Amino acid sequence: MRDWILVPAQFFKACIVSSFLLIIICPAWSITIVGDDAYPPYSFKENNKTTGIYADIIQQALITMNNPSKIIVMPWKRGLSGLKTQAIDTLFPPYFRPKQRPYMSYSTDILDETLVIVCNNTVAFRLEKFPDDYKGISLGKNAGFAPGSAVDNAVKKKTIKLHEAKGMTANLKKLINNRIDCYVNDRLSILYELKKLASKGEYDGKSIIEVHILGIEKGYLGFNANAPEPVKAFIEEFNKVIGAMKASGEIDEIIAKYTQ
Repeated sequence: MRDWILVPAQFFKACIVSSFLLIIICPAWSITIVGDDAYPPYSFKENNKTTGIYADIIQQALITMNNPSKIIVMPWKRGLSGLKTQAIDTLFPPYFRPKQRPYMSYSTDILDETLVIVCNNTVAFRLEKFPDDYKGISLGKNAGFAPGSAVDNAVKKKTIKLHEAKGMTANLKKLINNRIDCYVNDRLSILYELKKLASKGEYDGKSIIEVHILGIEKGYLGFNANAPEPVKAFIEEFNKVIGAMKASGEIDEIIAKYTQ
């Protein structure tokens, strides 16, 4: 879809100059921007509204760019398929996987997603080194979640006792109630869920402590490597705006809305 609006001339290469109106009119392409519909707090749908940390960051970038594009969400696999076939223009937030997805190119990284272990304060004080200090520790994880080779190896060596529960809320409640010692998942996801539990009076706001970082993945706005020029022009401008938002602390402010 193409709309015609007044925008800075450098935004797109092709512009029409009107000698009668003495203005420059450029075609502002509406880029299809698609996010994961079930990835809180990063990207999800709530009360029929697209929301989440990535969604808010990208929406603010669009406002700064004076770009009319809209953000929608859909199941992740459908989004990947749509990007591959160019049925959609951009998708967030893929990790950098060039070998797995050779059709995909990436924007500048938007933010870090950090895999951490959090523990209740009855054991956190003695867990300085992973996995050496974790002997006998019960570690919770979401059913179906892969915490990585470091945790897998500790489980195989029987250093850690692994417990699975369905979903983050169930695991965090077990952790709060001392039914498990620690829990592994994404940092911001944990903080987001603890904030919700605290608002319900189910968490005291201080007894769960982060003790170890297992790894960091960066999230991007992905686009097809063979995307048309307007999409590439959009990404170029988007990268500049994201860089400015990082420098100004604007991204940190958006994150804080979901986690503090």
